Amino acid sequence: MAPQIVLNGLVMGMMIALMAIGLSLIYGIMRVVNFAHGEFYMFAAVIAFFIIVQAGVSFIWASLVALAAIGLLGWLLDKLVFHRFRGAIVEGSIAAIALSMGFQSIAWMIFGPIPKGIPSIITGRVEIFGAVMTAERLLLAGVALAVIAALGWFIGYTKLGKSMRAVQQDAEAALTQGISVTRVCAIAFGIATALAALAGVLMAPVYSVHPVMGFVPLTFALIVVILGGMGSILGAFIASLIIGFQQSLTGTLLSTELAMGIGFGLAILILIFRPKGLMGHD
Repeated sequence: MAPQIVLNGLVMGMMIALMAIGLSLIYGIMRVVNFAHGEFYMFAAVIAFFIIVQAGVSFIWASLVALAAIGLLGWLLDKLVFHRFRGAIVEGSIAAIALSMGFQSIAWMIFGPIPKGIPSIITGRVEIFGAVMTAERLLLAGVALAVIAALGWFIGYTKLGKSMRAVQQDAEAALTQGISVTRVCAIAFGIATALAALAGVLMAPVYSVHPVMGFVPLTFALIVVILGGMGSILGAFIASLIIGFQQSLTGTLLSTELAMGIGFGLAILILIFRPKGLMGHD
């Protein structure tokens, strides 16, 4: 049973990481908790549904369109809304909640209340050290890992990525060095929303598509960000794996109903004994 638990945990951890890293990136640079993050996940899945099922376009092209559309939406929302709330956690959170409710209402009107499905990308199962997993989920986890690795390289080694790190550490000092904080924040917000969109597109063939499908992924992402440390991308990645394994272990040995509750318990313990999280900073 152990190999199955490990494999399930890895796959789940990769999918949680896409959401959590984007959420952590926004907080780290802008000090805003984006409670509308789950709606970007949902909108991407809805866009993919219409393009794939209604228009008959391939999954790859649908994914690219959804990522571009949601990334642009995130960039615009930063320009129009969130740039006004940088550093204002309470006000920014309220604005994000309002956007979340508005986006869900739009989705209900456009998509309707009935959950719909997207055809599987590939079929078949793969056995690894006695553990069995669908080829589709393994492919999706591999894509998520590749994107996360590419993002890590981008932030660590490119000029724009280093500018993002500088803004995260000290926005005023970055401004004195000629870095456009406004531009960096808008790009970071676009990247973060594109990550949520990627998670939504990847998970759309696995789960049903509906207007409130972003709630559970957002919940996991919040748990992970608290556990890993607000604003820490590496902490979000490590915490995603921890929560992935915890969910797999609890769901296998106990029940799926207890899995999320235990995840929240871990987050509460971290807040009590290490408020900054595993790798958080001020």
